[in-house]
Amino acid sequence: MPTYQYECKDCGSSWEEFHKVAEREAPLKVPCRLCFGEIKLIPQIPSMISMRDGWQRHTSDGWKDRLKEIKKNNPGSTIDV
Repeated sequence: MPTYQYECKDCGSSWEEFHKVAEREAPLKVPCRLCFGEIKLIPQIPSMISMRDGWQRHTSDGWKDRLKEIKKNNPGSTIDV
């Protein structure tokens, strides 16, 4: 599932969530968890990683750090970092 980044238009808090493409706008229908402001979807450039030789060999350190952060914030995650 793709990861989407969201941001509150009022307080500026931002976060990422996994959603099916068809459900990417679902978080826009609820208010910000911090200030109850309006949420917007932040456009991002899609990326693709070849898994043929293993993702760890082809992944930058910055991306690995982000994966570690996602795994830490989602205890049930099956991400292998």
